[in-house]
Amino acid sequence: GWQGLIAYGCHSLVLIVDANTAQTLQVLERHKASVVKVRHTCFKVYYLILVSSADVTGKIIVWDVAAGTARCEIQEHAKPIQDMQWLWNQDASRDLLLAVHPPNYIVLWNADTGTKLWKKSYAENILSFSFDPFDPSRLALLTSEGIVFISDFSPSKAPASSGKKVYISSPHSSPSHNKLAAATGAKKALDKVKVLISNEKPSAESVTLNDCLQLSYLPSKRNYMLLLYPREILILDLEVNQTVGVIAIERTGVPFLQVIPCFQRDGLFCLHENGCITLRVRRFNYSVTGTPNEDPDPDPVQELIYDLRSQCDAIRVTKTVRPFSMVCCPVNENSAALIVSDGRVMIWELKSSISDRNVRNSSSSASPLYSPVSFCGIPVGAFQNKLPDLSLDNMIAGQGAVAGEEQLKNSFLQEVHLKFLLTRLLSGLPLPPFAIRMCPPLTTKNIKQYEPMLAVGEYLYSLLNIKKSSILANTLYVFSSDDRGIEWISLTGFISFATSTPNNLGLVRNELQLVDLPTG
Repeated sequence: GWQGLIAYGCHSLVLIVDANTAQTLQVLERHKASVVKVRHTCFKVYYLILVSSADVTGKIIVWDVAAGTARCEIQEHAKPIQDMQWLWNQDASRDLLLAVHPPNYIVLWNADTGTKLWKKSYAENILSFSFDPFDPSRLALLTSEGIVFISDFSPSKAPASSGKKVYISSPHSSPSHNKLAAATGAKKALDKVKVLISNEKPSAESVTLNDCLQLSYLPSKRNYMLLLYPREILILDLEVNQTVGVIAIERTGVPFLQVIPCFQRDGLFCLHENGCITLRVRRFNYSVTGTPNEDPDPDPVQELIYDLRSQCDAIRVTKTVRPFSMVCCPVNENSAALIVSDGRVMIWELKSSISDRNVRNSSSSASPLYSPVSFCGIPVGAFQNKLPDLSLDNMIAGQGAVAGEEQLKNSFLQEVHLKFLLTRLLSGLPLPPFAIRMCPPLTTKNIKQYEPMLAVGEYLYSLLNIKKSSILANTLYVFSSDDRGIEWISLTGFISFATSTPNNLGLVRNELQLVDLPTG
């Protein structure tokens, strides 16, 4: 959200985490079933923080995060909704929520009163939708057979038409996509699959959009849209109705799970199945003097190429530990949070560093990135290497900042490299079963030195400064993974016992450990 808070669902709860401190601020409890969708309001106010959540029974609850209370409850059907999104592009009301109710309904709700404003049905099952960030009346619906473009969306009344339906054959049905990892190059493969959007229903042997994971307009480029598949990302130009970019994963690469397009720069945050977050930035075909490179190809359609600029470390994926979702800071776009199935929230920040152009790796196919030469009209100082990493806009210069011979005479044109740093981590609970033990109680004898301590599985928490709006404080001590439980012997010490995994003979190693908290 715009206030720097992360909202996510965990079983039947909605957790609110402060991204700056990686601390849980609120636990919202009202759902009776597992939460499947959570959306932050897009309204940029700091005195009212609204979050909507939906569970598997189809119930939608709108929360006032600051008060920790539910503003209203919405129920249309007893099936989980496919998608929902707050309306950010109108001034009449900030409490309008658009939801996709199965199988083929879109409903606009007044989230303040729970009133249904209008309802519209379509012929196909709707999987998700995306608003055009440049035109609030345009909406794209992803269905199991194709894409339905709505051009008359309005909060005041339901769309009059059924929209324009187009069919898109899956990239797997085109043999040219299998050659992307080869030396034929993306350009040749792209020419063979340009016509992907048509008004005619594809043949029976072509694959439908069931394997499409995500549809989204590009907020950095007008009339462009991306389609996310497990092994490639398609960039579509809606004016010419053809594919203008393909981001393909090599045969040994890790498939995609999610992609978040940026609006400050033409970049994509991509989440992979191994928990790795990658940043891909569009390559600008500009020369050093700032003039476009002459392309002998007379084709007027511009090919979009996205270079891999940075990637974070992957997590250890097991049967019970896997990445769930990724969110990006909507204000700065230089940090991303990864939600893991074991309860961890990993916050990765993007950092930039100046590199020497003389020692740059000439074998790299990616064009260099340059740092901006000014911020709000103020140029970089003589003794300043680069602008601070306040946002993605501050870290990467646009094509205008790379242009001009006047800047070449100065020393401000500096190439930058980007890297992810894990800056904050919210640890989750260990896998059940685990033990919970509270320290000895408060008495008249220990009232002066008493500090309430709670042991939950592998973690020990201090509850001294607990408030009504927060839960567990800092982690003080982490046990080994083989611990089976603890027993307190005093306010400053406990006994932990552990049992190792049985060996080939079925024998185990039992350990008993006495821990003194003041000294560790």
